[in-house]
Amino acid sequence: MERQVTIGRTAAVVSVMMLATGPSIVKISELPEMTFIFWRLGAAALGYAVALRLSGKRFSWEAWRRSLLGGLVFGVNLVFFVLGMRRTSAANAVMIGALQPVVLIGVAGPFFGERPRRTIYFWSLLAMGGVALSMVASGSEGVASRQGDLLAFAGMLLFSAYFVVSKKARQELDSMTYQLGLTLTAVLVVVPFAVFMGQSLAPPGGADWWPVLLMAAIPGTGHWLTNYAHGQVSLVAMSLINLLFTVVAPLYAWVLVGETVGGWQAAGMGLVLVALTMVVSRPIEAVSR
Repeated sequence: MERQVTIGRTAAVVSVMMLATGPSIVKISELPEMTFIFWRLGAAALGYAVALRLSGKRFSWEAWRRSLLGGLVFGVNLVFFVLGMRRTSAANAVMIGALQPVVLIGVAGPFFGERPRRTIYFWSLLAMGGVALSMVASGSEGVASRQGDLLAFAGMLLFSAYFVVSKKARQELDSMTYQLGLTLTAVLVVVPFAVFMGQSLAPPGGADWWPVLLMAAIPGTGHWLTNYAHGQVSLVAMSLINLLFTVVAPLYAWVLVGETVGGWQAAGMGLVLVALTMVVSRPIEAVSR
């Protein structure tokens, strides 16, 4: 059991390192948002299908049915994520996403029998203050915007829901089967968004494929590792590990797309990181049944 937890936590850490490349890859691509998402999901689904086949397992309609809710939430979350990343800075999106543990701690008790101590709520409020400081310090000019921040906030709530749904689904499905099923569903979810926004779903051409394939290969593998870890690691522990995203993603953005972080913005980021570390490191108590 201890060995499985160790493997699960290792998978979760590696998944965060891979997922943290996502904000920068999105900014590198010049494709319309829905075009990018549709083909990123399609390429990832093909990879998952090949991996599942090589493992000797078969995909079934029943497995797809059990993956539908996860795919629906993930697909809408991905739309909000990409739209937000095109309208705000990677640093802001990361800090807003760092509020996810606050949400997950609130549902850990009802869904998975975990309950934080009351002091957690103080640290949660402090974390929100840090996010506010980071957003205000970044300003509304250039790469960051209030619209993008709101989209990132909605994406954070959706990603939290995706975590809960996925942890439940992993009680019935293995990680690769679930990942393929939810990705196929997410491909279909993107279509109405593309029609509504008037964006083409025609295949990319030439160099436009590279960011799509990178997104499918690197964050796509990260998503599979996350769902693998859900079967071994508690929800609160997953939240703690996900805080690595707040440190790694801005570094990728600095190296790959030249984004900088100002002094007050960095202070807000630090406040969020400290507060959320306190949030997810408090002892968890079993809920009385």
